[in-house]
Amino acid sequence: MGKNNNSPELTVPYKIVTKRTDTRGGSGYTSAHTSYYVTFEVQSGERLELKLNGRNYGQLAEHDFGILPFQGTRFKAFERQKRESYDE
Repeated sequence: MGKNNNSPELTVPYKIVTKRTDTRGGSGYTSAHTSYYVTFEVQSGERLELKLNGRNYGQLAEHDFGILPFQGTRFKAFERQKRESYDE
């Protein structure tokens, strides 16, 4: 957490490459816990996987384009942008 606090806050254009979940527990007397991850890709091809809460995860779709504010590995927000059509 300290590393994120000491990292600069960046805002970059990204597209969503993939989404995944990681579910653990849920056997016997333990409850299941799901973690949500989204991989963002910048125009140069660099990729960054960030952990999100379930609500933000559910609002994003693969191949969305937008502006991504983040700090270290901490997801801040995702502002979806309308993609221009190549057919027009």
